[in-house]
Amino acid sequence: MGMSGHASGEAVVAVSIAMTVLAAASVISRLATRVGIVRNAGIDDAFIVVALLFSIATTVTLLLQVKYGMGQHQDTLSEQDQLLQLRPFWASIWVYNLAISCTKFSILFQYLRIFPGRKFRATCYALIGVVFVYSCWTFFSAIFACTPVEYFWKPNRPGGGKCLDRFAVWFANAGINIVTDIATGVLPLPVFNSLELPKRQKIALMSVFALGGFTCVVSILRLQSLYVISRATDVSWNNPLAAIWSSVEINTGILCSCLPTLKACVSRYLPRLFTTKLSRAGSRPSHARGASNHHKNGTRSKMSFQELGLGLDGRGQAVQRSVIQSNIDHADGYDMGSMGSMPKGYELDNGQIQVVTVLEQEEHQESDSRTETDSMKGLVRETFYQAHGP
Repeated sequence: MGMSGHASGEAVVAVSIAMTVLAAASVISRLATRVGIVRNAGIDDAFIVVALLFSIATTVTLLLQVKYGMGQHQDTLSEQDQLLQLRPFWASIWVYNLAISCTKFSILFQYLRIFPGRKFRATCYALIGVVFVYSCWTFFSAIFACTPVEYFWKPNRPGGGKCLDRFAVWFANAGINIVTDIATGVLPLPVFNSLELPKRQKIALMSVFALGGFTCVVSILRLQSLYVISRATDVSWNNPLAAIWSSVEINTGILCSCLPTLKACVSRYLPRLFTTKLSRAGSRPSHARGASNHHKNGTRSKMSFQELGLGLDGRGQAVQRSVIQSNIDHADGYDMGSMGSMPKGYELDNGQIQVVTVLEQEEHQESDSRTETDSMKGLVRETFYQAHGP
């Protein structure tokens, strides 16, 4: 017996609605965090909203297909029901592709808000370009899969028509989709691998990336059902599994994109989960001090935190939860450094994880270490009050 893509229409309805509701809840929570708490929404948030709209549209097309016979054998359906089922099937292909593409754009633009490194950003922009070209191809190849377009849902129309090879086009698109998924997931790993983060934050990041890996797994598992439907003559019977996997893939991607932005929301209601305090200047590790660059001219300068990354939840403040200090002599290396003691009563409890680069030029003094420590404290307090006010 050959492979089958059959599942019940009820299963399609249940899975697609449940996954879309979860994705919608994650996007709403993300917007509440970005707009209501940290008040710093960006283009990545706009893309994830558009992705959710296309996910909802995909769900609507799946429900219409079930309404008109998806899950039943095609020869049991009337000619009118077959037409009414194939039309939303055609629409589901390109809205699915748009949802996938917008989710990728959201994740990549979110990376640009987090990571300041020039090499990383250049690579990220290059990947955005690849995804853009891929998105244009998948959209137009789905819209104009057949000539004339209506031949897709009217195969018996007078005059006939012709269509692209479904197997070749759909598998090529799926292959590029998986490759770009992997590239998107792997892109920040070298940076995270070089960071010294608190254990709980590392676990949180690992969980997020594990979910991103699950999205890739879903894309791969979908290939079997995609093969079946690309070769099927009984479309209504063999399409349900592909529809289910498509819905899971879209909405898992949306969830994966939203989770890193919810730290501020979680920490507001569960403050103990993420609360940490910056260590005092007296406990500053020696390797962090060694990251500073000494100059004979006795001047000190620093780059703005806001110019170097806005963090996972988008908050662009001068002092964040996790400050990753960079060794100037080795621009690609990051290490956790203490930034001195903060005014009493201030606690960084917003759950923020941010990768920034602090470039310092410290005075090269022959005097005792107390002078250097006091100078560092003054610099940190000055930075803090500039961002938060007195």
